[in-house]
Amino acid sequence: MAEIYKAVFRCPELNEKEVWFVSSRKHARTMLNRHIKTGGSHILSRYRDADYTYTVTPIFQTEGEAGYDTSLFGHRT
Repeated sequence: MAEIYKAVFRCPELNEKEVWFVSSRKHARTMLNRHIKTGGSHILSRYRDADYTYTVTPIFQTEGEAGYDTSLFGHRT
């Protein structure tokens, strides 16, 4: 199973909430930048003076191969 993260962006002043399910923390940061910035590195004017929060929490984490079971019907012999 792949790692899955939940990224939540909240801006109470503008009454906004965005939720993204992404595969890495880096991808979550990319989604945030696409949401609050213009095509370049400038922050959109509505977010410059607004307070917002951004949190990333893991949902699923890989501990081994997904679906890999060597036993017959899930029973060990």
